Parts: sequence; structure tokens; C-alpha cells
Amino acid sequence: MSVAAERAARIEVCLDGDRLATLEPHPAIDMFRPSAKQHQALVGIARDPLTCVSVAVDDGVMVAYAAFHPPSDVESWGEDRTGRIIELGAVEVAPPYRGQRLAERLLAASFEDGRYEDTVVFATMYVWHYDLKRTGLNDFAYKRLLERLYRSAGFVPFPTADAEIRSSAANQLMARIGAHADPAVVEEFHRLRTRPRFYG
Repeated sequence: MSVAAERAARIEVCLDGDRLATLEPHPAIDMFRPSAKQHQALVGIARDPLTCVSVAVDDGVMVAYAAFHPPSDVESWGEDRTGRIIELGAVEVAPPYRGQRLAERLLAASFEDGRYEDTVVFATMYVWHYDLKRTGLNDFAYKRLLERLYRSAGFVPFPTADAEIRSSAANQLMARIGAHADPAVVEEFHRLRTRPRFYG
């Protein structure tokens, strides 16, 4: 058993940028960019009051995170007219800490206390972001793994007209419609997910 498997990481919810900046990123937090750059990007996200970056910490080291933020303007979701559609941009757990349900715990903690109940939170799953090499899973097995994770937090799959998501059967759009989301927010989510958008 690894040392990481013997230790329980602590969950911290919606850190501000200053607190997040004091943490050392685990070197294996590198799915999207090198760990130092990913940490820097998360600190920048956390300085925006509209965001939430929740992390798992072990002895001052960030070993997992979940990042929520307004959608980027380069995506169709960035055309949201309500300001109440939020993207779950990424969830990542350093490999030595996998198997502790850290991703599930991060999502559960991030939605506690009614946070996001008046919003629609969506997640886009792209096969080119899947950690197939280190998990040994194929693309559809990894997709099922992510679906189970997101379902544990109340997300469900939705069809979409987005060409990038539709480019692979291993991609998926999932969303969590908050219990108190205004009908106009829900309608806007459905408008955006069914609006064709092409890339390239």
C-alpha cells in the first residue's frame, strides 16, 4: 500500500486565490498542463468571485481539485444570457491518491449548503482529455467512469447539437439542473445545448 493510500486528504471548498496560492501542487496534477501551470491557472480562476475551486489537501500539497467557473466566451455556453449557467471545467486527482473517492467527495462538498441550486452546472467530457494511459481504460470505459462520478453529484446526460461533443461517441454532455433554477435559466441551457455550432 502506498503512503498516499494510507493518508486521508482533507477537502477544502471554494478556496480564495490567496489560500490556493499557498498550496504546493502535486507533480502528477498534469492532465491539462504541467502541474505548476495548472496550479497558476487555478489560482487565477479562484480570484474570480463567480468561481469555486475546491481541493483535496495532504500536508500542504494539492492532490486533487474540482473547478467551477462561468463558461468561456469561445464556447457556445459563453453566450448564456442569464449569468446562471456554470461550467464544471475540470476534476483531477493525482494518481497516487486515486481510489479514495476524492473526486466524488470534492463534488459533493462543492454542492453542499445549496450552492448552485439556482443554476445549471454542465460538464463537457472529451475523449482527448481522458487519462487512458495511466488508468489502462479504453475510451468508453473511461466515459462510463466519468458518468458514474457525475451522476453521484446529480448530473444527467443530455444530447446536444454541439459539433465538437458530437465528434466522438466517447464524448458526452452532462448537466445538473439546480432545484431552484429559474425556468428562464433552464430554457437558456436547452437553447444553447441544441443550437448547432461548428468548429474549425
